[in-house]
Amino acid sequence: MLLIEKSVCVVVQSTLYSFHTVGGICSNVAKTRAYSINKVYDVGQPTAVTHPELLNEGYITPGITSEEYISRRQRLLELLPEKSLAIIAAAQVKMMTDVVPYTFRQDADYLYITGCQQPGGIAVLGHDCGLCMFMPEASSQGCPAYILHEYGMGAMHIEDVIWQGQTAGVGAALDTFKADQSFPIDKLHQILPKMLGNSSKLFHNVKTAIPTYMDLEAFQKLAYNGKVKDLSPHIHEARWIKSASELKLMRDSASIACQ
Repeated sequence: MLLIEKSVCVVVQSTLYSFHTVGGICSNVAKTRAYSINKVYDVGQPTAVTHPELLNEGYITPGITSEEYISRRQRLLELLPEKSLAIIAAAQVKMMTDVVPYTFRQDADYLYITGCQQPGGIAVLGHDCGLCMFMPEASSQGCPAYILHEYGMGAMHIEDVIWQGQTAGVGAALDTFKADQSFPIDKLHQILPKMLGNSSKLFHNVKTAIPTYMDLEAFQKLAYNGKVKDLSPHIHEARWIKSASELKLMRDSASIACQ
């Protein structure tokens, strides 16, 4: 005797009906499934919400928590004179052709204190202001109006989003990278001069220095008075002593390289 068995599954709304036929007798079992209506917004790089297989809760980058990034900034500030200011710009995008960029690689110093792996940002670190991040406007495609307002997002064409990907905005700087303050990059010329005017000495990353802040009159004045220095020696000193998390990442990298 030949026994014929077949199953057919149909999804209706949130209920899964399984029709099971054995020997001509049909029975059905209803199973419910839960669907989340919460939206997850892309901040331009993996997070614990979008990529739980890569990052645990509380981690900004693999192996490094938000608390460790905060401690890095505090350690760097301890090495700088009182009332001084440090400016670190993100690495710039290098173009292969007029429209095709090379794979982006973040500046090591900018990544070290922010955890942000995206171009276009400028980080300002000071004893009074903490970490202030000036962020490029992010894509608004598909986001409600209140999200755009909260995250400081401006409009981009959908073609730009498809080609370049999402970009972290002001809200992501505060929520994801744990900045103390954050502003759109187009507000830099209004806010940064006041911060520079209250500083006794300015340090900046010479390797990623850009006209966006170097052309400011306040920066030029400090430079003319010999109060602008390279930040590299101080940030390198801050990185001499490795944390347990950093040592683990170094060992893991060495292990992979040896395979």
